[in-house]
Amino acid sequence: MKKLVVVLALLALAPVALAACGGDDDGGDEAPPAEQTEEPAGDGGDGGGGETVQVSADPDGALAFQQSSLEAAAGEVTFEFENPAPVPHDFVVEDADGNEVGGTDVITDDTASATLDLEAGDYTFFCSVPGHREGGMEGPLAVE
Repeated sequence: MKKLVVVLALLALAPVALAACGGDDDGGDEAPPAEQTEEPAGDGGDGGGGETVQVSADPDGALAFQQSSLEAAAGEVTFEFENPAPVPHDFVVEDADGNEVGGTDVITDDTASATLDLEAGDYTFFCSVPGHREGGMEGPLAVE
């Protein structure tokens, strides 16, 4: 009979013990995801380190960029190109050998971006719309 009382007492206390443990588990589950979320975000910001360079075409439609030269750090560089004019323009980068590295689509009264992985060196940026580069839409890009 004593064994039956002990077994019943243990069965009666088991749900209370499990409920108490369950409460701790819920609180414990919430903290680690928050920490994990913060760490990758920090690592992504520090490790990715991409630079953004602003570039814009002349707002009056002239065959010119607002910037006569550009500089960027080596690595991943995003060029944010703005063309506020109704004249179509794009932004293209070529290396010292004249090979196009990348660029944006041709846009009018809009913005576009291009992300390029650039090694240190001298580059040229220009507008590839026929006649625009020859009209003066080009400049040096120094990457260090």
